[in-house]
Amino acid sequence: MRATDIRNYYGFKSYPFAADVRVEDMYKLKSMMEISEGIEFAMQQSMYFAIIGDVGSGKTTALRYSMSRFPSKRYAVINVVGGDYSFIELMRHTMACLGIFTRTTQQTVMLRSIYEGLGALREDGKTPILCLDEAHLLKIDVYSQLHLLSQQSHQQPKVLPMVICGQEGLFEKLNNYQARPIMSRILNGYNLKSLSQDECIGYVQHQLSTIAGGDPDLFEQTALIAVTQASGGLPRRVNAVCLKALKSAMDCGRRSVTAEDIRLASKDWWQ
Repeated sequence: MRATDIRNYYGFKSYPFAADVRVEDMYKLKSMMEISEGIEFAMQQSMYFAIIGDVGSGKTTALRYSMSRFPSKRYAVINVVGGDYSFIELMRHTMACLGIFTRTTQQTVMLRSIYEGLGALREDGKTPILCLDEAHLLKIDVYSQLHLLSQQSHQQPKVLPMVICGQEGLFEKLNNYQARPIMSRILNGYNLKSLSQDECIGYVQHQLSTIAGGDPDLFEQTALIAVTQASGGLPRRVNAVCLKALKSAMDCGRRSVTAEDIRLASKDWWQ
């Protein structure tokens, strides 16, 4: 009977190239370190930090790593995922993350509730940080009001630091005149690029050895080079190509992945 499970076939302890890698097991890319340091500095100044990158470039992974660096005893990370929301809907999502539920649609009342929720966190000895992922999906008029989430009253000088993360369309929205209040508060940002060939090879070998507990040399050298070319250096695409290549080699009864496996794996399923 032909093998159907790459974990058993290759003797892996766990599946490599999975989407749910634990933070402590992540491959520490230079970009992740730089993003983490940039976010930490911006948060110390109670300002904003932006992350922009292509689909599958590792934005959310870098965000997860960076946020994990803030001790939960001292910080409260408020994770909100963007969408085609109005500002009222965004506030409702933020309130839900704070454990606040209300039927009101009055902006002033909702803002007051959010401020009170943030104040309660501070009284508990925690610094709140708003982490807004998929921010490119937000409607453009939301950007003219987004700063209201962090800009409280004159009696409350504390400002809510914010991390804004999204695809390349986010840059266009931030440069819109309606987003000027937000842009003025962004201390710095990071434009996430594709992995270099060396980074891609290191990533693949890390997945095979550290994550899966297998042979880091399971992929032939020519196959490793082919992975970079086939994936464009996008981590999510690397994962998909490598998983399909492992299956291709398994179907052929081999325990090493060749450049031909990568070629077959890189073909789109609809072609």
